[in-house]
Amino acid sequence: MVKVKFNYTIGNISLRQLTYRKRQTILTISGISLGVMVLISAISLMDGLLQSFIDKIVNIAPHIVISGEKIKTTVKDTLYQASGKTYINFIKNVERKDEEIIKNYSRVIYLIQKEKTVNVIAPVVSVNLIAKFGTLSQPLELLGISPELHDKIVKFSDNMISGKFSELERTPDGLIIGTTSASDLSVKMGDKLQIVSNSGGVVTVRIIGVFSTGINDIDNNAYVNLRLAQNLAGYSSDELTNLYLRVTDLSKDAAVARSIEKMINYHAKTWEETAASVISLYKMISVMVYFLVFFVILVAGFGVANVLITNVLEKYRDIAILKSLGFQRNEITWIYLIQGLFVAIIGAVLGCLLALVMIKVLGTIKITPSKTGSIRSDRLQMGMSIWYFIFASSFAIIISLVASIGPSRGASKLNPVEILRGER
Repeated sequence: MVKVKFNYTIGNISLRQLTYRKRQTILTISGISLGVMVLISAISLMDGLLQSFIDKIVNIAPHIVISGEKIKTTVKDTLYQASGKTYINFIKNVERKDEEIIKNYSRVIYLIQKEKTVNVIAPVVSVNLIAKFGTLSQPLELLGISPELHDKIVKFSDNMISGKFSELERTPDGLIIGTTSASDLSVKMGDKLQIVSNSGGVVTVRIIGVFSTGINDIDNNAYVNLRLAQNLAGYSSDELTNLYLRVTDLSKDAAVARSIEKMINYHAKTWEETAASVISLYKMISVMVYFLVFFVILVAGFGVANVLITNVLEKYRDIAILKSLGFQRNEITWIYLIQGLFVAIIGAVLGCLLALVMIKVLGTIKITPSKTGSIRSDRLQMGMSIWYFIFASSFAIIISLVASIGPSRGASKLNPVEILRGER
């Protein structure tokens, strides 16, 4: 095995050749720094958005939602042959298609409670109605809830802008409304809304609270007491549209959902299944961003190769003299590899520092919250992890070293005799 002597001479020669063309070296380092900064910032932004979305869903939304849709089982037609007769009867089994509601929900809750990982079960009645305030009217999804239980799911008490969520328990005609719907209807605390049910009946409710969770699907809704919503929907006191569940172990929520489905014969959907399309979109955008940023660093790698190729072309005679003085091929190779490594490390360190500043700056930029997206925020959500910096720096250094291999090996293969004779 050939041993390479990492001594002062090799390092000194490498640095002196780099500083000989300062402007070109500085531009190359700047290119690597820019690539690393952009890559880290892109990773931070995409990871921050995704993590913010997941955190909001996990902390505020239900982990499992049970709907009134039954799990259908195929009922086969019955073949019946009458005793002592020569004819055959076919009995056609036809399933009755009822409205998708959960009936006898107290019994369903009793069965679900057998799952020890389920720690909160909240009944919900969802009704799509028309809300009127003055001359304004618009569709509104009204959810009837049991306030004490639902607060453990959505944590309304921590997200109230005005009013107290606990008042809903004591106010039969009270309503709390999300900021999005409140803005659309131009209503505030104390205002009275008219709710028009599907049957044409009109009920007047009073706004006793306004909340904001940052999730548009929740903030577009309004909430009343469970019994009021059941009356508006025409349900009995033991009928619901949904049950919201929270579990103690998120890693087992899918298994818990499947187990519950077998027990109650109603569909159970986990938060991952509900948000699958949004999470998939975030990941797809992330891949596209990383793919584009990859080319930024790749261009920086070409810059490293350009510096080294130029150094080799300008240092033919120096390389010949070094070989004449006894420098081995592997030592010549390391002279130029060290140059590539030095440029990459300096560029990566500067890029990390710039990225750190960029993340802090981007995180303070205020934006207009969107009413149409999944989550709503007035600032860019930036992630922060040491792995962003490790990944981007390692990637830049590897690209730079790969770009250094060609010029380094080319320098080591030069024939000193041809150079000194002036043949090259």
